[in-house]
Amino acid sequence: MLYIFAFIVSLVVTMILIPPIMKWADKIGAIDIPDARKVHTQAVPRVGGIAMVVGSVFSIILLADLNQQYISILASFLVIWGFGLWDDKCDLNYKIKFLGQLLAVVIVVIWGDVVVHSFPFVDGALPDYLAIPLTIFALVGITNAINLSDGLDGLAGGTSLITISIIGLLAFDANGEMVVLMSMAIAGSILGFLRHNTHPARLFMGDTGSQFLGFSLGVLVIVLSQSINPAMSPLIPLFILGLPILDTMAVMGQRIYEGRSPFSPDKNHIHHKLLNIGFDHYEAVFIIYLVQSVLISVAYFMMYESDALLLIIYIGLSICVFGTFNIARIRSWSFHTKEEIEVTSLRRIVRYLRSKGILTTMPAKFMTFVVPLLFVFAFVFAEHINIDMTILAALLLVILVLASSLKLKASDMLEKAVVYIVSVMAVYLMPLSDSKIEYAYIINYLYVLVALAFALRVRFCHEKTFQITPLDYLVIILVIIVPNLPESHLEDSGIGEMAVKLVVLFYASEAIMGLKARSWDLMRLGTLMALLVVVFRGF
Repeated sequence: MLYIFAFIVSLVVTMILIPPIMKWADKIGAIDIPDARKVHTQAVPRVGGIAMVVGSVFSIILLADLNQQYISILASFLVIWGFGLWDDKCDLNYKIKFLGQLLAVVIVVIWGDVVVHSFPFVDGALPDYLAIPLTIFALVGITNAINLSDGLDGLAGGTSLITISIIGLLAFDANGEMVVLMSMAIAGSILGFLRHNTHPARLFMGDTGSQFLGFSLGVLVIVLSQSINPAMSPLIPLFILGLPILDTMAVMGQRIYEGRSPFSPDKNHIHHKLLNIGFDHYEAVFIIYLVQSVLISVAYFMMYESDALLLIIYIGLSICVFGTFNIARIRSWSFHTKEEIEVTSLRRIVRYLRSKGILTTMPAKFMTFVVPLLFVFAFVFAEHINIDMTILAALLLVILVLASSLKLKASDMLEKAVVYIVSVMAVYLMPLSDSKIEYAYIINYLYVLVALAFALRVRFCHEKTFQITPLDYLVIILVIIVPNLPESHLEDSGIGEMAVKLVVLFYASEAIMGLKARSWDLMRLGTLMALLVVVFRGF
């Protein structure tokens, strides 16, 4: 439960902070202006990282039992935050950027004892005079790798969310409570940011966010591999950190080979190569998500294999990735040739059903009534509601009532945040398919029908009430991977069923909240009733 709260607190704080910070961006000059090297064509605020750091740090301070290592990591986060904000405002010289990164790294290495002592193909621990400089070099490199890979909407955030998820899972398996809690807090802040960063992005994380993600991923993977589970191969962090590291090494190697500075900007990153061979923005990001997922899957299933085997696999995967791009360049591959699509009888039937509202209006009405009903059912049939859940429900109830009655500028955002949190609570307390409760199977059937209604609505409705983004692909990838990991605690907990239900509720709720006011009123009323049930049963 503590880990869920860490995720929720960070998610909500990040979501609440983003709108006012976006308005503040113009005043401090933290605006990303497009140029020849960049993909976007309009000026975009680059202050999302500010909210991400605050959301993560607030959640960790609130819920963690702070020790010296915790405090050192939090202090380093604040250093990264300060220099990143300065950079987003003033476009700092790279020497000053490195100074800030170096200061943060030295704090966490010296004060927090985050040091790489285990090295591939080396028996025994490295002495401090080698381990400390190596760790400093590695953390500065990882910090910049994520920063350099942040070239498409949703790219750095999405790959970081995949990475932080596997770090948290591996730490959970090894009883590494500190890393799990920090991973959940950072994951919540990323998810709170990503909805604003999917293509076309309304917000960038800026250097504040990308350096924070790179630094935190580096620190947590070192703690995981060196302290929590030192039995894993020291090469596993290469797979966990995945494509950003591989991309950065390849790009810098090419620049040095061409006689240029390794820090000179260009368009040779993997995402640029994907765009050059004809993939659109969504597809490029989705492909990178898939490759990153393959790398972390190798890390999970082969963490105890020999260094030699893992190095061969890593080199083989690297050759596959960049060899494919070379073949594409030589053969001039190009995707998405336009072809005429024949108007078939099936298409005419679909157009008729859509015109009558059977594929659009009816699914929307079904979701509008059934999703709030699922909230209420979850809390009515819950076997036990503890005091923590009751207090959270009471707090959400107050927020929902105030937001609905006061009609402030942030009211709509607060109400939506409440709906998302109630979705998590409902899935957490919902009877599973193997429950002894008589009506559990009916609830599962309703979930299937809601998922079908959502799919019909999104597929056949022309209104922009909901758009599929790379974030949605990312969520689907995580839902497929996590439940199928061969760990008994995952199988016994029903996490697969819970993950699928959560995705259904999230997407259906977002689709409803994009409809007309009447539909939103029903959603608000159902959420209010569900929270009243929790408070009544809990107290």
